[in-house]
Amino acid sequence: MLRVRAPGGILHKPWFHLPWASARVLLLLAVGSVSTLLYLQDITIATYLRVFFPLFGLYGLAVVSVFRKRPGSSSCLRLIVGFAVVFRLIVLFSPLVLSSDLYRYVWDGRVQRAGMNPYRYPPEAEALAALRDTAIYPQIIRPVLTTIYPPAAQMFFALITTIVPDSIRGMKAFMVLFDLVTIGVLIRLLQTTGRDPERVILYAWSPLVVFEFAGSGHVDALMLPFLLLALQAHLTARPGSAGVLLGLATLIKLYPAVLVPALYSRGERRFLCGFGATLVLGYLPYVAGAGARVLGYLPGYFGPWEDFNGGLRYFLILALSPLTASARDIALGLCAILLLLVALGVIRRGVTDHPLQRASSMISAFLLLVPTTFHPWYVIWLLPCLCFYPSWGWLYLSGAMALSYLAYLQSYPTVPASVHLLEFLPFYGLLVAQVLWRRYLLRGDSHGTNGSSDYGQGATGGDSQNAPLPSPGAADCGSPVPRLPAR
Repeated sequence: MLRVRAPGGILHKPWFHLPWASARVLLLLAVGSVSTLLYLQDITIATYLRVFFPLFGLYGLAVVSVFRKRPGSSSCLRLIVGFAVVFRLIVLFSPLVLSSDLYRYVWDGRVQRAGMNPYRYPPEAEALAALRDTAIYPQIIRPVLTTIYPPAAQMFFALITTIVPDSIRGMKAFMVLFDLVTIGVLIRLLQTTGRDPERVILYAWSPLVVFEFAGSGHVDALMLPFLLLALQAHLTARPGSAGVLLGLATLIKLYPAVLVPALYSRGERRFLCGFGATLVLGYLPYVAGAGARVLGYLPGYFGPWEDFNGGLRYFLILALSPLTASARDIALGLCAILLLLVALGVIRRGVTDHPLQRASSMISAFLLLVPTTFHPWYVIWLLPCLCFYPSWGWLYLSGAMALSYLAYLQSYPTVPASVHLLEFLPFYGLLVAQVLWRRYLLRGDSHGTNGSSDYGQGATGGDSQNAPLPSPGAADCGSPVPRLPAR
């Protein structure tokens, strides 16, 4: 770096940083502008990937420019948030292409507005015949099945359809609103932990998030703000609030319950009481009219007929099938045991490991081991964690999962084996490579070398504020992480 010696010490020439700072701003502006043009393209299920993968490549370029920004660079946060809003507004007004889940949300809201319990009857039941129309009802997938969405999601469906009755776009608009709230909460969480708030770009500019939330309006958008607020409450020593907020997130999409081991501190009852009480109070209004049926279609969700794009479990079944007729059951059992072991390990390290690291570990383990159906948008709830614990493997998967939409070009949606391999084998390879690389860096540190600088300060141009934390794919490798004082 060019330096000028002055009587008071060494001063950096301010103009030296201008070319890089200007280039970074211009790069983000160019990426955002070209991405805007791509989002304006009309898509069908057949042409979706032709738009998605160029967008994902541009997104990756923007993420690298932020995560490797030089110290002293001017903030581009307003530019990042501005384009994030533009992307979502464009896609909000596009027709539904990738998913028809929104029709079920609107239907469930309509049923509740009619004074009926959504868990009591499936849409095709004769008791609901008077509610059928030609716009919403015919688009519901599998009307023979009762709803699977938990109570808080049902409450939101009822509220939203009361404000914008029977409106698909209105339902999508509320999902976009909650998605923007997620961006705001994530920025706040980054600031709370001393990280660069520009890292929000990893979530805010993700084409996966834009298409699945603004385009398809998945209910996960309602869940994420509560999940991040639970993490924020935990970091600010409000365990009761953290429990309530995690309970609300679970009442929207169930799987946030796997974060209980990550946010629980030994001897802390307020978190568990808040979480448990929220679940009980959320289910009570619906249990009265539905009884055991309040679980909806959830028990059937783990049946073999629901298997779709299963990831690690898919490969386990392939390996076990020549040996036993119970390959699927054994694979599910092994995955459940592994998830339990991860949860126990997270609880055991609860005093020393950072809460965000524990949360990342549990979400990563869940996604690796549990889903019988693994749709692209299931990856989204890990993306906020990648803002703190970046991982090439998980970033790759957030793009590669779009390949599963190729299954819908067939009369019966089945993910081809070649697509499975293209989605998951590079992903597993990147995770393993990252683990080995971190161990190599740690070995260099133990011998007194500065090998870790390539990943720590060196990876970000010397900015300790921007240095990556360990990734969720390598949370147990002993990488340097923020430590918490014993409570």
